[in-house]
Amino acid sequence: MTDLGARYGTSNRPRWFWPLIAAIGITIGIAFAAWVGFQDKPITARVWGYDVVDDHNITIKLDVVRPDPLDIECTVYAQAADHSIVGEKTVELPAIDEEEIRLEVDIETERRAVTGVLRTCVAAE
Repeated sequence: MTDLGARYGTSNRPRWFWPLIAAIGITIGIAFAAWVGFQDKPITARVWGYDVVDDHNITIKLDVVRPDPLDIECTVYAQAADHSIVGEKTVELPAIDEEEIRLEVDIETERRAVTGVLRTCVAAE
């Protein structure tokens, strides 16, 4: 019978090494899950659509979801065909009990816009 320790070598790690590594990993995982679970629910928003009214106006429609009645600020901008920003506007939404709202933002542009983009929607300071 061949001695496997002589053939493959032996490990100098104690028996408790891998169970300790597993326990540390599980502890970190539980701590991360608890941290994520207790975070405030974020404000989410997305562009629902836009309407290029004419060469100097665009209307951007946003769907905004806020879990708590917070004052929020949303910034949107209009882009031209060459991807340059041709108009921008920040609107403030007062705190109301409705969780989901659809918002229309009219932006005056310096030249014809081809799309509307949401930059941010954050809690007002």
